[in-house]
Amino acid sequence: MRTRTTLAAAAALLAACTPRSAPPVTAGTRIFDGQAQALAPSPDGSRLAWLTGCGPGEGPGRPSGCTLLVAPVGGGAPVRVAEGIAPAAGSFAWMTDGALLALARRDPATGAGDLFRWSPVAEARLLAPRVTSFATGAGGRLVMASGGEVLVVAPGADPTRLTGGTGAFEVAVAPAPGRAVAARARGAGGSPVLLLWRNGAGEGVAVARDVGSFAFSSDGAWLAAVAGVAPGTEGSLLALRVEPGPGGRAEPVRVARGVGPFRWAEGGARLAWLEGFDPRAHAGRLASGVPGEGAVALGDRVTSFEIAPGGLQVAFVRHVTQGGYAANLDLSPTAAAEPGTLAQDPAGFTFSPDGRWLWYRAGCAPSGDACALFRAPAAGLGPSQAPTRIADGVVAFSLAPGSSDRALLAFGRRDGAGVDLSAWTGARLVPLDTRVSPSSAVWLGPDGRRAAWVGGSAERPAILVADVP
Repeated sequence: MRTRTTLAAAAALLAACTPRSAPPVTAGTRIFDGQAQALAPSPDGSRLAWLTGCGPGEGPGRPSGCTLLVAPVGGGAPVRVAEGIAPAAGSFAWMTDGALLALARRDPATGAGDLFRWSPVAEARLLAPRVTSFATGAGGRLVMASGGEVLVVAPGADPTRLTGGTGAFEVAVAPAPGRAVAARARGAGGSPVLLLWRNGAGEGVAVARDVGSFAFSSDGAWLAAVAGVAPGTEGSLLALRVEPGPGGRAEPVRVARGVGPFRWAEGGARLAWLEGFDPRAHAGRLASGVPGEGAVALGDRVTSFEIAPGGLQVAFVRHVTQGGYAANLDLSPTAAAEPGTLAQDPAGFTFSPDGRWLWYRAGCAPSGDACALFRAPAAGLGPSQAPTRIADGVVAFSLAPGSSDRALLAFGRRDGAGVDLSAWTGARLVPLDTRVSPSSAVWLGPDGRRAAWVGGSAERPAILVADVP
């Protein structure tokens, strides 16, 4: 892949684009009247959960609390799931079987709260108190850290305790078809130890110490962790096979030293990470590799990166000083350092779910929010190719989970009254609504045929749902 010049990048910015054909008009059907935030659709898109009635917590130091509601997207009275839900990531989540989990009344000092479970056929019930972390696995299986122990809940059963998990405060479950469970627990002296239950049962085994972060690969075959973390020192990236097999190595393999963020590729065993990481600049050398098979260095002074589904390409922001300072959006195969520059000063990027395209914003207005939206082939641009310019004035976008050709686009407004919302359907923009609450729009279901958002007006907000042609 050859590096694009500044002239070529400028030409790409002048490429033909799909204009906003007309001012958006409200196309949605109201399913709820009132303040709402954090819209979250069920996996099949048939129901929507959201927070409302958020307000100050009870007493000094208490977090703000919201009411969690759920309703069918086709219409119907909302059902209250729980009160005292913090408007923060990880406070509630859907399970694959259509049940909804909610962590209520969290203590700001410990992060612990009461975990509730609601389903369409049963009222919300308390599963466990003092829960600091929860994760879901195949077949509706739930794992949680509760009161410093690791509990497992099978569908329709009561929680059972895993042996050897004392001191646990963070848990993860291997993706299907795996059944392994991992947890960070406070070991001797309070240092975090990573525990592993390879079959999701038996007694946990300590596999790494002084662990800062950890994650399973998307197939559940590997567990990676940044271990040996100390004040002022970044740790080493370790990886071990969850099921080593007869004669296989059960101990972790050191992948790299001085590692900050790392990510597994969706659908593969390839990792990407920042090594020689400087937390003050949040920058390091980007590298990629398969555990035990060596690594490829892809670029220095990298501050953010995304690895494509399948693990064949990686996109990253690299800071350069040749000819003046710039932050370049580069795209490279993961198996070889062949970066090509797509744009300067990007403002967000992501790969499509099938890994075919890289979507990104660039060419932003002086205010830094309204940008042009582009997409480029994830395999790289040929000598005569340029990125496709989708639209101008875009402040945010989200791709449909099961489509590479459908996206929700939020456009900035000069009056600052929210954003204008449209859907890009592969060939044209479909206006949906005006004055939409920023960052509220979500796809319902994986096919990108229905969307929901918070619209209406500041005086009469509402959740709206619309079919997208």
